Amino acid sequence: MWRTHAKPIFIIIIMSVLPFSTNEEVSPGFLWSSTTKQDVKRQDRSIPAPPATFLYSAEKRPALVRSHCDNQMALYMGKWILITMTLFEESAIPLQYKGADKLQGSVSSAVFVLDNLAIVIDGKLYLYSLTKGTWTPAQGVKSTVSTVSALQCCFSKDKACMDVSSFVLLYNLGSALEDQQVYMSSNGGSSFFNLPMAPKATEFIIGVFNMPTVSSIVAMLADNQRKFSFRHISESRSLQTDDHPMRDPLSSIHVIQPAGMRGHLIIWSPHMLLYSPNHGVVIVPVYIMGEENATLPPPKVTILQVETDDNGAMAVLTSNGVLYYGRAGLEATTVRFASVIDMSKDNLMLFSDYGDLMLIEAREDLLLTGVDFNHKVIIVQQELTRTTPPVQSCPVEQFHSTFAGELFYIDMGSTVHLSAVYIPSPLCKFFPLVTVTESKLLSVDEKCVEDGITTEGTKKYRLDIELKQLSFMEAADGTLKPSSSLRKGSLSTVAVDLMGRNVSCKDFNPLKAHILVGCPPGKHTRILKDITTCTKGTFTQEQLQDNFSYVIPKAVYDPQHLFRPGSASSDLHISYSITDYFCPLLVYHDTPWIPSLELWNGNEFVEQVSADFVMFEVNGMYNYQYLQSVQDAKCVSQPQNWTSLLSQQQYEPNPNTAWTRSNYKSCKDSDGPPITDPEAQYQVLNMGTRNRILFPNYNGMYVFKVIVVDPSYSYCMLTTTFSVYVYGAFPPHPLPSGLALGIFLAIFVVLLLIGFFFSKRNYKK
Repeated sequence: MWRTHAKPIFIIIIMSVLPFSTNEEVSPGFLWSSTTKQDVKRQDRSIPAPPATFLYSAEKRPALVRSHCDNQMALYMGKWILITMTLFEESAIPLQYKGADKLQGSVSSAVFVLDNLAIVIDGKLYLYSLTKGTWTPAQGVKSTVSTVSALQCCFSKDKACMDVSSFVLLYNLGSALEDQQVYMSSNGGSSFFNLPMAPKATEFIIGVFNMPTVSSIVAMLADNQRKFSFRHISESRSLQTDDHPMRDPLSSIHVIQPAGMRGHLIIWSPHMLLYSPNHGVVIVPVYIMGEENATLPPPKVTILQVETDDNGAMAVLTSNGVLYYGRAGLEATTVRFASVIDMSKDNLMLFSDYGDLMLIEAREDLLLTGVDFNHKVIIVQQELTRTTPPVQSCPVEQFHSTFAGELFYIDMGSTVHLSAVYIPSPLCKFFPLVTVTESKLLSVDEKCVEDGITTEGTKKYRLDIELKQLSFMEAADGTLKPSSSLRKGSLSTVAVDLMGRNVSCKDFNPLKAHILVGCPPGKHTRILKDITTCTKGTFTQEQLQDNFSYVIPKAVYDPQHLFRPGSASSDLHISYSITDYFCPLLVYHDTPWIPSLELWNGNEFVEQVSADFVMFEVNGMYNYQYLQSVQDAKCVSQPQNWTSLLSQQQYEPNPNTAWTRSNYKSCKDSDGPPITDPEAQYQVLNMGTRNRILFPNYNGMYVFKVIVVDPSYSYCMLTTTFSVYVYGAFPPHPLPSGLALGIFLAIFVVLLLIGFFFSKRNYKK
C-alpha cells in the first residue's frame, strides 16, 4: 500500500505583477520560481554571489546511497539530489551547489565521509558539509574523475577506526590503468595524491575499494578480452585473482561493498550477478532456491537494482518486476517472492531497521517546493511464507552473544575470548560457523559445549571462541618477534553465522566482533611500591605536600641529559610533586637495585613486566652506574647506550624520545654492530636478568622515567615515572681524601715519635 508523507499546511498565495525573467538555469525535471534581476539589485548592491546550481544524477535510473553509520541518513540520486535525515519519512529540498565554480550539475557518484558528503559533479570532487552546508573542492586531483569510494567505520572512535572512515579513493571509471588516474586521501577527501598502480597489461579500472580487514586496497580491473579480475595492493603483498568474463559493457558494471566490514562484494550488471565472500578472492554466482543450478538473472531477464544491508540480506529486482530475496554468507542464495513490483514507477529499494524492504518513489510537491516520497513496505517474513518451494520455518530458538558489534583489542601475543549462546530446536540441521576476515592475522579455536537445558527441555549450547594473534616469527635468540606482514592498526572482523540456513531465520543476524591489533587504551605500567619513605617514616605525606623541595648539586647533573661532568653551572632547585610521584621508594645506597615493573589493564593487574626496559633521571642526574658490563651481559653485538642515542637526535637531546621501542636493537641480535667496548656499562634492564642500578655514596632524591623498549612485548608505548630516595651514605669529607690521608699519617707519625721519646726518657730514669 502506498502512503504519502506530506504535512498538511495552509498556504495564502498573494500574486502580484512583477517583471519576470526565465534566464536562470534550471535542473531537469523540476519547476522552480525565479528571482527577478530588479529584485536582486534592490536587495544587495554588493558583488553578487555565483548563482546556485541544482544537481541531478548522470544516470538514467535513480540510485540510493546509504550512510553506514546513521540508518536514517541517505542520499537520493535521480532528477534531483536529495539528502534525507529521516529515511524519506519527510519531504526534502533538492541539493544545490553554491560554491565558486560554474557547474552544469551532473552528479556521477557520491558517498558519506565523516560529517561530509563527498560528491562528484561534472568530473570534479566536492565536499558538502552536512553540518555547515558549505562546499569545498578537493585538492590534488589533476584529471577528470567519475567515481568516489569510501568505507565508513562505525563501531569505535579509535584512531584506527577513524583512519578507515577518513580514507577516500577517487578514480575515473573505464580509464586505462597506465594513465594513473587513481587518487587516495587520508584526510576525509580534502586533499588527494596519486595512488600508483603498475599495469601488467592493458587494463581498465572498474572499481577501487578500501579493504581494511585485510589491510589492502582492492582494484577491480578489466582487460581487452572482456574479462575482469581483482588485484589486492598492500604494504607486504600484491595478489591477483582469476579472470572472470564480463557479460555487459564496463560502464554498466556495479560493485557493492556492503557495510559491516566482512569483506563481502557484490558485482552486478544487467546480465550478471556475482558474489565474493572474501574481498574478491573467490567469486561465485548467486543461486535461486528451488531451481536446480539456476542463477540470477534468469534467461531473457535483466537486473535493475540490487540492495544490501550490513547483516548480509540482499534484494534483487529484475526487469519483469520479480523480486528476489537472499542472504550472503559463505555463499549467496535467493528465493523468489510471489509479489510482483509495478515497473511503471521508478522505485528504489532499501532495507528498514527491521529487515523489511521499502520501495521509495520520489515525486515533486509543487506546494512545498520540495520533493515528497511515496512508500511501500514489503514484509519479508510474510513473503517468505508464500514462496515456492516454501522456506523452512526457523528451527532455532536463541542465537545471541554479548560481543555483537563490539571492538576488542589484541596486543602482541595475547588472546581474546568470546562466547555465544545457541539453542536449536530438535532435529535442527543448522550449526554455528566462525569466520575471520584475515586468517594471517588471527587464528580461531572454537568449541561448542552443552550448557544445560531450557525450561522447555531443549538443550542449550555455548560456543567458546579463542582468538590468538599470528604473524610472529622466532628470532635467533629464541624470542618471538612480529613479522613484516603484521602492522599496528590492522583490523579483522570475526563473524558467527548459522551455516546451512540459506534465507531461514531472518531475525537472527550474524554475530560480529571487530578485532583491532594495537594497544588497548587502558594498558599501562606501574611501579610496585612496597617500601617507601612514608611507610618507613623518613618523610610523611604532610611534609611532601607542604611545598617540599630539594637541591641537586651541580656536580651530579647535566642540564642537557648528556651525562657530561661539570656541565652544570649552578645547583638545581626542584619542587617535589606528590600528586605525580606520591611517596618515593626508599633504597639503601649500597644495595644493587632494580624497580619492580608491573603491567596493568585499567585497574586489573596483568603480570610482572618481563621485557627489556631503560630508565633515565628526568632532571639530568647521572651519578649512578650499572652492575653489568657488555661482556657480563653476554652480548653478541655492541649494545645501544644513552650517550650515543641522544647525540644522534636532530634537534635538542630529548631522552623521552631518544630510546624507545621504535628504535631499540637488542645486543643479543647477531646482526648488530660488532662489540668494540666489552667493558662499557650495559644500560638495559630486565627483571629476569642480573643487571642492576648502583647508587654512589650519596643521599638524595631521584626521579626516574622507565621506558619499555622491547618491540615484541606490546604495541603500547609503556612508560611510567616515579621517585626514589637513596639513604645510608656517609656524609662527604670536607677535605680531599689525599690531603686527609697525609694529615692523618703526619699526626700518626708525630704521636709515634712523642711516644717513643717519652718512653725513652722514662727508661733512662
